[in-house]
Amino acid sequence: NIATTPRKAVYQNELMQLVQDEPASAEVYKRPLLIMPPRIKTYYNLDLREKNSLVKWCIEQGLTVFVISWVNPDKKRAGKDFVDYMLEGPLAALGAIEQATGEREVNALGYCLGGTLLVATLAYMAAKKDKRIVSAGFMSSLIDFPGAGELEVFIDKSQGQARAKRI
Repeated sequence: NIATTPRKAVYQNELMQLVQDEPASAEVYKRPLLIMPPRIKTYYNLDLREKNSLVKWCIEQGLTVFVISWVNPDKKRAGKDFVDYMLEGPLAALGAIEQATGEREVNALGYCLGGTLLVATLAYMAAKKDKRIVSAGFMSSLIDFPGAGELEVFIDKSQGQARAKRI
């Protein structure tokens, strides 16, 4: 009884599956929305209950919504790094969205670490003069690491190093 919005998988690679939700309104916007959730959460995190689903609200407004569904990391993917996730995640999704809809430009929404990946992708795309993401929004996304804010109360350099070693 979660993620009840009708959807279909339109693309898949080693790191993710791209799912598409069709608009549920008479008026449909031309430009699709790409949602990038964190890699440790499931794609339906923003579609848990019909009553307060962000995805449902978006499709009711006439948006075609694409959400990245990350594959759970395992030993097979231990060598994958942040660049791999960018290339095989949002950049691959952009190509798949264009193939599915014919639209080259998208709006994007990053959530948590998905937002961190989105801002890094935007920087990469700017360097390449790639303008396929026309607008971007961020929810609970850390994008300014030197200013970690309240998180600094809970972590210090030795804790960060210990965490990196465990990972």
